[in-house]
Amino acid sequence: MNKTNFNTDVIIVGCGVSGLILSNLLKEKKVDHVVLDRVEKRKTLEIPETLPPSTLVLLESLNLLELFLKSSSKTFGYHSLWNSEILTTDSFFNHNPYKYGLKLNKKVLLNDLGELVTDHILPFNNLIEVLRSDKNVTVKVESDNGVKTINGRVIVDATGRNRAILKLLGVTTESFDNQIALSCYLPYFKHPQLIHRVFVETFENGWGIVSALNDEVNGMTLYTQKGSPILPQLKEYQNWKEVLSNTKILKDFLTDDLNPKVVGGNANSSRVSEITGSNWLAIGDAAIAFDPLSSHGNSNAIYCANLASNAIESRLTNVASASFQNYDDTLSQIFNEYLKQKTKLYDTDNRW
Repeated sequence: MNKTNFNTDVIIVGCGVSGLILSNLLKEKKVDHVVLDRVEKRKTLEIPETLPPSTLVLLESLNLLELFLKSSSKTFGYHSLWNSEILTTDSFFNHNPYKYGLKLNKKVLLNDLGELVTDHILPFNNLIEVLRSDKNVTVKVESDNGVKTINGRVIVDATGRNRAILKLLGVTTESFDNQIALSCYLPYFKHPQLIHRVFVETFENGWGIVSALNDEVNGMTLYTQKGSPILPQLKEYQNWKEVLSNTKILKDFLTDDLNPKVVGGNANSSRVSEITGSNWLAIGDAAIAFDPLSSHGNSNAIYCANLASNAIESRLTNVASASFQNYDDTLSQIFNEYLKQKTKLYDTDNRW
């Protein structure tokens, strides 16, 4: 893609799970497209992420399960102390047809997904301009080889919670809570009371999760709300021992001989006011972003990519198709149901 000016059907902005899977699916459908991958990405802490068994069925239908298995390890359940003194174990053994979930190695996974569509990826340094009419979209980017102009019929925002393209299009975001996440790495520790390597526990004004990143590192994330009295304390690891002093198990994962860096970020539930337009749509977290407690972030990315590939194919072959509106309606219904379930879950805990 050394041309300075070229035409395509679909311009995908963002090279995460949703963008790369959408690219793979469009490639299979022989839809001409390009994936814009920003070279200098904002550095974030890689946190442990798990795919539930239900998502593996979808991956199998997309012929991507083997690729995900290659870069992941199997996990068989998790533990929680959610507003209770009784340790609860949720085992995946009662799920069908897959009796396990996947703990992802995101870096390896993204590399493997990228290899499938490497001929469609265009690295860029800066996004200069996005021009859109009802019939086409023009994107100008600056790359190492100079300024490139890409003309397309549909543009897809796959930039996650950043929603870079939607902001340029003037699409607003609605947040449904003010949850903040503060994360750090700790030495791996296998707790004697736990079988599985994922554990969740609530505490006063917040909740936390510890999950193995690998056999040497645990990732721990503590969640609270903006304005919470404990938020200032959570920004420094040296205060975590005091904050977690009344927890039953979570405090056991802390270590005194280290002072790891704490990285913060938004972890709120949010959606955009419009998920689609006449020739644009959003996928994954750019469309609807879930509370991490749901463990649906990556599942949502995969599901959206699949749904969007069908909607785009239909839209390109029939401009009058209602596929984009149907896509919007489906994601809106999913998010509304999620909000109901989220409210029920948090209402069971009086520590918030």
